[in-house]
Amino acid sequence: MSELPALLSTTIAWMCRIAALAVAVNALELLTIHRALSDRGVWRAPLLSPQWGVWRRVLGARVFAAVLVAQLALAVIMAAAPGTTAGCLAAATLAFTGWLSALRFRGNVNGGSDAMLFTVLGGLAVAQLPNVAITVHEAGILYVAAQLTLSYVRAGIVKVKERSWWTGHALAAFLALPAYGVPAWVPRSVPKDLAWLRVASVGVIGFECLAPLAWFSPVACAVVIAAALAFHTATAAVFGLNRFLLAWGAGLPSLWYAVHRVA
Repeated sequence: MSELPALLSTTIAWMCRIAALAVAVNALELLTIHRALSDRGVWRAPLLSPQWGVWRRVLGARVFAAVLVAQLALAVIMAAAPGTTAGCLAAATLAFTGWLSALRFRGNVNGGSDAMLFTVLGGLAVAQLPNVAITVHEAGILYVAAQLTLSYVRAGIVKVKERSWWTGHALAAFLALPAYGVPAWVPRSVPKDLAWLRVASVGVIGFECLAPLAWFSPVACAVVIAAALAFHTATAAVFGLNRFLLAWGAGLPSLWYAVHRVA
């Protein structure tokens, strides 16, 4: 693979390492609930296999467990050899096995985080292709940056249209859902805690809608990245959405490269 500019090489390396951690966490989580994938589990093959088509032999409980173990090995390779042909093959194969996982469960296991991780892995596969122009490598990183930005803007626009997000009631409703297991120390009572809920909600709306500013100035980009990390860390701590922190965290270095490439 040709010598890459320092910033591009560093960006690819950081994205590979964080994406590898995200893949490893996802694989380990699924391995811990392997019983649920058996013929007696809630995700048993006889129930789901009619939708698997030609991949039926790969997605049964035993073989799929081997796929998850392979993901762990590939994650190590991608983290250890970023910017190489081995890293390219690891990223491409991990993207493919991520697609297999979605097929196995008839959709993303963890919603948008799986989709974002797939995007990051696809971009990294392109960014590490051997014997291609540097512009191809850049295209892989800039694609991730664009998708990352759009993910924030789209979420922000949805919230802008909902009055309940401006008043804080929408956030209060999410905090009240028992499925998230929100810690007891998080204030969520309405109307007692509505003021801080409103501030937090408006802050999220502002951050998501203003995310495109990251493309225009390194200072603005640093602020957006810091806000994104704070946002995803908070959602991991409060809602337990650790996959979102890792998936979007793997994509955030692409924003730093993008602003230095296009600004």
